[in-house]
Amino acid sequence: MSFEVPVSLVQFLLPPICFGILLGGFILYVYMYWRYKNSLYFAVAFFAFLGMLFVGSETMILSFGGWLHNRSVSVHFHRLEQVSGLFYLFALPYSLNKLLVLNKRWHSINTLLAYIGLAYAVIATLCAYLFPDLFISLTTPKVTWMHYEADYGRGQEGILYAIRDVLLGFYIVYATVLVIVDMVVQRNYKYLLFPSLGFFFAFAGAAIDTLHVHTHVFYDFFPNVYFSRFSLGITLAIVFFMSSVTRMFITYAQELEIAHKIISISEKKYRFLVEGTNDCIISFDSNLKLTTANRAAYEQLAIQRGKESSLSLYDLLYLPEGESDLSLQIIKEKINTLFTEGKPVNLKVQLKSRGTMEPKEYNIRMEHITIDDRNEILMKATSVLDENMLKYVEAEKMRLSIGNYLIAAEEICNRLVLNLPKYVDKQTTNAIKLGLREIIINAIEHGNLNISFEEKTKATADGNYLEFVLSRQKDPNYKDKKVTIEFLLNSNKVMYKIEDEGNGFNYREIIQKIQNSVDEEMLAHGRGLRMVFNIFDEVKFNRKGNQVLLVKNFSKN
Repeated sequence: MSFEVPVSLVQFLLPPICFGILLGGFILYVYMYWRYKNSLYFAVAFFAFLGMLFVGSETMILSFGGWLHNRSVSVHFHRLEQVSGLFYLFALPYSLNKLLVLNKRWHSINTLLAYIGLAYAVIATLCAYLFPDLFISLTTPKVTWMHYEADYGRGQEGILYAIRDVLLGFYIVYATVLVIVDMVVQRNYKYLLFPSLGFFFAFAGAAIDTLHVHTHVFYDFFPNVYFSRFSLGITLAIVFFMSSVTRMFITYAQELEIAHKIISISEKKYRFLVEGTNDCIISFDSNLKLTTANRAAYEQLAIQRGKESSLSLYDLLYLPEGESDLSLQIIKEKINTLFTEGKPVNLKVQLKSRGTMEPKEYNIRMEHITIDDRNEILMKATSVLDENMLKYVEAEKMRLSIGNYLIAAEEICNRLVLNLPKYVDKQTTNAIKLGLREIIINAIEHGNLNISFEEKTKATADGNYLEFVLSRQKDPNYKDKKVTIEFLLNSNKVMYKIEDEGNGFNYREIIQKIQNSVDEEMLAHGRGLRMVFNIFDEVKFNRKGNQVLLVKNFSKN
């Protein structure tokens, strides 16, 4: 046989090269979907699978039809190739829902287009196998089958094929516009620039191939080189799509790594706070056997180091003679509520003191926690000696001075809110304590120790923040500086004036930022200050920025 345009080497090699690229991407994203169960990775894998079917079938068409001239086999691959193209009508809008940040309306439009595309793809696929002439004819060859050697094994396209091309062209243009609009509105150039370029190449390839079907002319820079422009275009689109999603994955992985470092530092801080508090914090297993205890528990209660596992909660209880059975029954009923309903329980009990075994009254709170898939009971025991004085308090005023240790901040906050429950509820008391802790820790870190937001962010990301703070605490330039707290409480309000010996800061700029929206740079720091503004009725800084006055009016609660 002789053809005016024989199969060229470029035309023959391009589809298998594209197939190999897409196969690698398909395997990668199937694994990522299996590993992380993210529907975006499924969408990319589905895209790659359709691309593999398309360019793989093109390889078979060129092999059996163009090279071996076996038209009876080749025409079936031509049909399979174009059937795979049908399902882009579903994959394209489905993928956009996973990739873009869309409002509810556009999400619904995309979903509708996906279902329309899927419905047409299924109907056209059934027709392609039941009534082949409507899609790709198995008996009538393509018009150019004796002109182009590559077309020898192709069948004549039918009306459903033409409708598919029109729909696919519309979907590609729609997707390109939607990606560009979302990229501009969301300023998401980092992730959406490549997909928009990919959709452009796919649209250009589809348009050039479609025009060639009807005009027999390639309207591009290579009009005399016969190859599937859509095979190349859709491969580029999928590769660009995969590169964007891969970049997102890498970014998320980096953010997750930083988050793990921050969590690790938070756990260290938490341990410092637990060991620094005067409250007894004890954990028990599901059988109420003691597993861990903090410093205060060892110092105050009848717990010996090394013998913790031999003790249960009931061994720590002091039960007066004559009342032991009744008291124990009441306590057990309360604890049973914890196990049956899962709700925290609060009790006032007497616990055995260290050494003397004498009773000491505590308020205890017990709740369920899960650590490494193990159910444990966490108990916090607070001495009620100070609370007994609460009913006598009418007003209080004091001045405190602390060094630059974070543990001191936690202890001082407990003292500053000690008598607040007489005037406000527990939730408000806890909120005020949270706000005070934020301000005092800021005064230590950013004031006395002169740690900038940038230094804290970098040290946190590097995982050595606590070591960095320790070095500043030992620095002769900072180690002797103090945080001074003046405190006034009466029946109308509570006031705290907190002052550090640092250089101050531009509080007007920070306030302006948090009143608008906390940007990415301020995310870790601005939220804390915003919380303080929400908790207190008045927040006033001095001109230098190293002193703040916090006021909470009780009449507003």
